[in-house]
Amino acid sequence: MTKKKVFVISHSHWDREWYMAFENHHMRLVQLMDDLFDLFENDPNFNSFHLDGQTIILDDYLAVRPEKRAELQHWIDVGKLRVGPFYILQDDFLISPEANTRNTILGRKLAEKWGQPVPLGYFPDTFGNAGQVPQMMRLGHLDTVAFGRGVTPTGFNNQTGDLGDYDSTYSEMYWQSPDSSKVLGILFANWYSNGNEIPDTKEAAKAFWTEHLAAAEKYAATPDLLFMNGVDHQPVQKNLSDALALARELFPDYEFIHSNFPDYIKALKADLPKDLTTVKGELTSQATDGWYTLANTASSRIYLKQHNTATERLLENHTEPLMALSGLTDAANQDRLTYAWQTLLQNDPHDSICGCSVDEVHRGMMDRYARAQQVGHWLGDAALTKLANKIDTRNFPGESRPFLLINNSSVPQHDTVNVTLEWERAPFTAGKPNALYAMLEEKRQALGDFHVIDREGKMIPAQVVDTQVKFHYDLPDRAFRVPYMGLYITVAVAATVAAHSWAGFALVPGTGHPQVASDQEPLIQNDALQAQVTADGSVSITDRRQQQTYDHCLRFVDTGDVGNEYIFKDVANDQPIQAGPAKNLTRTVTAGGQTLAYEQVLRIPVSADEQLAVEQQSVTDITERHAQRSTQLADLTLHVTLTLPAGSRQLKIHVAGDNQMRDHRIQALFVTGIQSDHHQAESIFEVVTRPNTPGKQWENPEDPQHQQAFVDLSDAQKGVTVGNFGLNEYQVLPKTGTIAVTVLRCVGEMGDWGYFPTPDAQCQGPFTGDLTVQLHDGSRTDTLAAWQTARAGQITVDVQQLPVAHEGALAADHTYLQVDNPAFAITAMHVSPDTGDVLVRGYNMTSAPQDVAVTYQGQAPDAVVDFLEKPIVGVSVNTTLRPAEIRTYRFKQVGAND
Repeated sequence: MTKKKVFVISHSHWDREWYMAFENHHMRLVQLMDDLFDLFENDPNFNSFHLDGQTIILDDYLAVRPEKRAELQHWIDVGKLRVGPFYILQDDFLISPEANTRNTILGRKLAEKWGQPVPLGYFPDTFGNAGQVPQMMRLGHLDTVAFGRGVTPTGFNNQTGDLGDYDSTYSEMYWQSPDSSKVLGILFANWYSNGNEIPDTKEAAKAFWTEHLAAAEKYAATPDLLFMNGVDHQPVQKNLSDALALARELFPDYEFIHSNFPDYIKALKADLPKDLTTVKGELTSQATDGWYTLANTASSRIYLKQHNTATERLLENHTEPLMALSGLTDAANQDRLTYAWQTLLQNDPHDSICGCSVDEVHRGMMDRYARAQQVGHWLGDAALTKLANKIDTRNFPGESRPFLLINNSSVPQHDTVNVTLEWERAPFTAGKPNALYAMLEEKRQALGDFHVIDREGKMIPAQVVDTQVKFHYDLPDRAFRVPYMGLYITVAVAATVAAHSWAGFALVPGTGHPQVASDQEPLIQNDALQAQVTADGSVSITDRRQQQTYDHCLRFVDTGDVGNEYIFKDVANDQPIQAGPAKNLTRTVTAGGQTLAYEQVLRIPVSADEQLAVEQQSVTDITERHAQRSTQLADLTLHVTLTLPAGSRQLKIHVAGDNQMRDHRIQALFVTGIQSDHHQAESIFEVVTRPNTPGKQWENPEDPQHQQAFVDLSDAQKGVTVGNFGLNEYQVLPKTGTIAVTVLRCVGEMGDWGYFPTPDAQCQGPFTGDLTVQLHDGSRTDTLAAWQTARAGQITVDVQQLPVAHEGALAADHTYLQVDNPAFAITAMHVSPDTGDVLVRGYNMTSAPQDVAVTYQGQAPDAVVDFLEKPIVGVSVNTTLRPAEIRTYRFKQVGAND
């Protein structure tokens, strides 16, 4: 009889930062690596160590032990250390599609510099798995994944014969994306620690292997049994060779192999049966009681998510497109861009971006966001300067100050943009700074009226909002700094800029549009929408095209939260508290649109009661907590601004406050009344359809979900799309057809396996939230328009002052990218650092095949490529997109400077 093979893989799941600050874990990592080197040197029977699928660990070690680089390379070369394929172990849902992609690309490149990457998509502890992971892995040249959550193994002795959508007979299965891409999936059915701390004494070893072999055999589809020898931050088991020798002696019917993933996967594939289950789409533990899906990490420390979105939008929708358009594509600047991406990705591990670590971790993240943004702005500014010097401005009057507005989104932008222009400069070489300041200040006070014109000389709605004299300086690339005083004029410009286009304008002296009008009317409107603040402080929204009104649609409510950073836990018998009537209401009307600003008060408990501290310190399970809210109340004032640009169908909502309360949650509720059994939300390279009611096993009264840019609730006649900026958690309340988006969540402990206080997670202090609403008629065309507009709501218009009367090769108005099908959502436009080619990536937002044509600078792409820029066999630029297909178009070295 053929022996079953027991593949033991040594590893340590290495959260870089979690229940201790980064450097605390870092120092333990150095010890782990030192121990590994010693073990490799002295135990020839120790096969190898799996370095957790993330190459950043190598950099972390060398930061302390740079002299060990050659030895590190040696152990990788001989196969003792197994590295890659990712840069970090990310959270799938809380980072953008592009951040997921760059993690794969950067990890692969770095791993290949060291050696052969492990051929395995590795997701051991991800808090849910995105439905497009199989397709993303295929595009990254990986056909096998390992993961720990989302699927329930039933065992081959399951007698029901009726597997659910998220059940698998075996711990091995196929996993399929919506586009039909399929990979082999390995579920850690007994977790990624089922072979941890193997005993080396007879009695203990006999008991260990008797139990653990049976547990593995219960689910394994083949005679190849996987045992993961390690767990979170686990030191290497130095006596493993002795422990396995003992296991061979005690269990002679098994072949015990200290192994590695490449060898295990090869053996597994050779032995796979034909009856493997195929699971489809996202795996978020839908078929559980709902308490430990960890989806509420989407609302922990929302300020992190907002900074993350801001940094992603900066790099993806500003820095990279501007570098491509300007030709700022040299190797030195590409290296700077890579550094920015790596800095951002260092915030993307699941315990970091999920906001479920101790306070010191998340303070460090804020520094990384700041640094990544500084680099992104530096590169973007350099690109804008380079692009500006190519724009022809001779059509504008000589006394004007021309400028450029650049829209890198996929829909026309109608927002009013504040543009600050240098009207006059006085260099320090011309006199003393204070005298120059006084001279320009006198000129400032004598300034007359101004208006804004486009390239054809047509007046554009605009208004001067500020004038100022201030110090500034230039930093030439190859010369000393140049300080000066400048006279600056800030003008609010209400211009429409076409999708993927730039448009030139100029500020010129002369009377412009009428001044702003203000009153206290509680209503704003344009041709498409109307929003009215009602007596109870809620907002009714009307689609004026359809004459469809959603009464009392928007309201803000507060509830108690006695949970932790992982899980929201409501208070028994707690009634949501709605914000009060609108106060201090001001409506502002300009040629560019209308705004409505007002205040609402939430009178809420200051915290939970004293019982919560007892339950936290005693590590009482989240489901067994009985703490209530304090009887002491205080006011939390919400400052709300509704904005409706002229010509736009999107209502923008901004809310701000100063939170001094604890243990609570604020949600924005959008009450639609739409009755449907499902809704749709943007996820990772997918608009996913999710049920409005969880499965029969669900016990959690909440059903939290993840989103990227929007969530949509519709029927055949109407729909509501709610967009957001960094507000990744929502749920749908099916009885009232309500979309509830979390704006603020405040808790005082980390949670999980002990008591770790996190006072910063109470999010006390100023906070903001930004949302959008667009109404549609339920048709494919109108729905796609709403989705694209919601995505564009996260992208601001770039501004750049242009030289006066300048002869340039590029027109002041120009569309650089054209997409003929709104079903295709652009996620990236950047230059390949390897080839200089322009890459445009996106995905099919629909569940139907789509034909799409994409042109860049008037040229068609030459190939469709994968994430590693290899042409995809059998797919041409004209091939119809599969449902939810991710596609990257390659344009051979086409730039705005060509």
